[in-house]
Amino acid sequence: MSGTVGGALPPLTVDGEPLAPAHLARLVSRTARALGRAGAGPGRGVSLACEHPLAAVVAAVAAERVGAPLLLDGAAPVRRIAPAATVTCGVGGEPVVARAPLRATELPGETAAVFWTSGSSGDPKAVAVSHRALLHQADATGRRMGVVPSDGLVLPLPLRHAYGFSVLQVWRATGAHLFAESGFHLRRVLSLIGAGAVTSLDGVPSMYRMLAAEAVRDRDVARLLGSLRIRGCGGDVLSPALYDEFLRVTGGALHDGYGLSEAGPNVALNAPGDVLRGSVGRLLDGVRARIRGRAGEIQVSSPSLMLGYLGVESGELCRDAFTEDGWLRTGDTGFLTDDGWLTVSGRIKEVLVVHGETVAPTVVEDAVRGAAGVLDAAVVGIRGGDRGDVVWAFVESAEGDRDAVAGRVADVCRRSLPPQIRPRTVRVLAALPRTGSGKHDRVRLRAWAAGEAAA
Repeated sequence: MSGTVGGALPPLTVDGEPLAPAHLARLVSRTARALGRAGAGPGRGVSLACEHPLAAVVAAVAAERVGAPLLLDGAAPVRRIAPAATVTCGVGGEPVVARAPLRATELPGETAAVFWTSGSSGDPKAVAVSHRALLHQADATGRRMGVVPSDGLVLPLPLRHAYGFSVLQVWRATGAHLFAESGFHLRRVLSLIGAGAVTSLDGVPSMYRMLAAEAVRDRDVARLLGSLRIRGCGGDVLSPALYDEFLRVTGGALHDGYGLSEAGPNVALNAPGDVLRGSVGRLLDGVRARIRGRAGEIQVSSPSLMLGYLGVESGELCRDAFTEDGWLRTGDTGFLTDDGWLTVSGRIKEVLVVHGETVAPTVVEDAVRGAAGVLDAAVVGIRGGDRGDVVWAFVESAEGDRDAVAGRVADVCRRSLPPQIRPRTVRVLAALPRTGSGKHDRVRLRAWAAGEAAA
């Protein structure tokens, strides 16, 4: 990353423990040498088989030092892209390098990182990203959010997913202090913020829902959250209800955005002092978007677009996600204002088709979340003959009386939705299933609904 390769890295704190700069430098140098001895280099990847943030940070920097692609996300499909070396966790999360037993898959030489899509709407795919894409993404995101060396960035998200990795790149590009956490621990995150060095927090909607609930109980927590300059929210759709509740109890807006692994990931962001409720923010500098087709698909052109999908065994690039003129087909639907504000309404594959009318699931989900006792909701459609989809709502609730919650959902939907898109079936769960990146696992939900419908 610009300004740090081969030089001193910005300050790093892992799970509340600051790392001495000299110790971090030694870890990176030692790991880079071990990767080189194992045969990692341009086109020959390094698999990160460890969740610990220290190992992830060091592996990312060391892999870049030797020019090796970093294979992120330890899901089973990653193992089909044979790496030259694997990084695992040693004592205290320090990285341990092992030479891979198989011959490494030869990847395109410009590949810097490989992410796996979450598979929320199909089979996971390997996304190859270039050094140029990572550089542009870090610079454009850091400038949009106004990150400077005096900032402290709390990151309680996995670094093996595109969102967490993008914050890592912003840390390196800006020189800010990164507070990397092994997971989201509410008290420790609040303690970090309370210490005064933190100005930014990144998380997923479910995390902010927990923080908002704590802020309602404790005004000191509300004050702490409101004192942050950046409250980044990604990984899944931010509902208007959660946005409004968080703003009401803390006085601070959530800064959500729109991105996907194939685009670097960030395409548009709401930023401090530059927020439009209901949108996913303005397009980043250098990014263009257009709306195409009957469904209103968002297509993107950007310096941070992926090289393509990788054949997991061959390592060859597939570019069938691009249009003939080089724009990425996102599969998401939405609309764009003349001055660059983007709104996302849903996914093409997830659009509900009822009586010939297309409806975004978010329309129904927003209504369902308005029912008392509902923590979150996910809506799917099951084909029900010539009338189109039958709408199913899956609801997350902590209440024990599931019938009562389902009844309140039905009442809210009767008041706020037209008859044809009201959920025919409401299933209340203690927790909604999610993919590795925190999104609703609609593939599993759709399978549950189809199984019940066929029974």
